[in-house]
Amino acid sequence: MTIGIVPRAGASPSATNSGTSAPQASQPGPRGESATMPSAAAASAPARRRTPRWVLAVLVPVMVIFAVCLANALAWIGQPFSGFLVAPNGIVVSIGRAEWIHARHHNVSFARILAVDGRPVSGGRDVHAYVSAAGVGKPIVYTFRNGTEIFRLPVRARPFAATDFAELFVPLLAVGLLMVLVSAAVVARRPGAPEARALFVLCLAIGLAMITAPDQWYPYWFTGLYYLAVCMIPPAFAQLGLTYPQRSTLLGHGPLAYAALYLPFVGLCAALLASLPEPSLVLPLNYALYFFVANAALLCVGALVVGLIDGVRPREPVVLCLAGMLGSCLIAGSILATYPLLPWPISPLWFLGPLLLLPVCEGAAFLRYPTPAAPSPEGAAS
Repeated sequence: MTIGIVPRAGASPSATNSGTSAPQASQPGPRGESATMPSAAAASAPARRRTPRWVLAVLVPVMVIFAVCLANALAWIGQPFSGFLVAPNGIVVSIGRAEWIHARHHNVSFARILAVDGRPVSGGRDVHAYVSAAGVGKPIVYTFRNGTEIFRLPVRARPFAATDFAELFVPLLAVGLLMVLVSAAVVARRPGAPEARALFVLCLAIGLAMITAPDQWYPYWFTGLYYLAVCMIPPAFAQLGLTYPQRSTLLGHGPLAYAALYLPFVGLCAALLASLPEPSLVLPLNYALYFFVANAALLCVGALVVGLIDGVRPREPVVLCLAGMLGSCLIAGSILATYPLLPWPISPLWFLGPLLLLPVCEGAAFLRYPTPAAPSPEGAAS
């Protein structure tokens, strides 16, 4: 794949190769600044005067969605709870706490609930309505189907505790919101930088998936948005990898290139939503999606490693981005890739936090350092 670097307009060849703008001899900088390298404050001063309107236009609906999901999550506290989380199609998800029912009955994860106390149910809404009407302390007999196995299990309804909310919902909501806000701050200061826009798209997809995740277990208001956000993560990773540290010529074809990158995953989202009623279809599609996420993250890591091998300068931002990618994605990516195969519940508390390293490290690299550039053939020969 050919990598093309476009020099900034008005920059001399030497300035382009070093990643900095040409010096202005008639206006020396303040004390402590290099004549050829303006300070970060001076370089970013124009970008801090006004936040782009399109960034605000994205943040406003995100904040509204966050407020709605937070209110719905808080409403869980004190309500009757079955001891496991149920997706809209009635499948028990493998996310929860160690003391929940999954830890004692591993075959409950990814099983579909067919009936409660002998009454057929069509999905998560029916299960939640029955448990809420039964009240705390009532034993309920659930009929599950996991593959070809059908089994019954009595479970006493318990109250959803504040500790359940703190361990399960708080990490999802807080990390998701911070992912969006930190990346928005980066793109607000460098709205014209392709790498800053790519980072914002990636963090927006990850953040919305986390913010709307509690809604997938009730009341199911944002199911379509959740799956769309998750499906946008692989192409967003690919966009970032094709943009930084060296911009690929593949993205030089304009909207056509981005359509080819994102539209297949819009189709995957539509397939996931259409297959939700049938577990035998939705589980393989979920696994394929998580596989794409993990491999797209590896593409980003590979782009950074190739940049270092090619000798881009400066190296510091590339190393910082690589540390952020490895620190944030290794744990989360490995869990997402194997999530449908795990027989025990996953607690989001310990693996979501490192994801914040992604916008923090990459944002610092984009704001503190000039865009890396490969050395010219003449400079490499000398």
